[in-house]
Amino acid sequence: MMDSKIEVPSQLRELTMNGIDNAEKALGLFFDNVGASASNAESVALIKRVIAVKMDYARKVASVNDLAETAALQFAYCRSQVEITADLIRIVSDTGDVRRNSR
Repeated sequence: MMDSKIEVPSQLRELTMNGIDNAEKALGLFFDNVGASASNAESVALIKRVIAVKMDYARKVASVNDLAETAALQFAYCRSQVEITADLIRIVSDTGDVRRNSR
């Protein structure tokens, strides 16, 4: 049987985590500024959720030790994307209904 261990130097994992932390902080600052001018708070909240899921996934992938763990993470990530997509469809549908009813 093939060895499914993933060997990544600790310095590279640390650098990756720092990059993820910095990206998350930058996006947080961005959304702090967007929040005040956003016309659809529900859409902004969904985008924040998408980013949070992606950041969490990136953090977990950066610390993975074997291929089985990677596959489980990918499955969970895909499931969360389906849930978010369903929410997006609901938001878009609700927005479309509001626009049609206001004419």
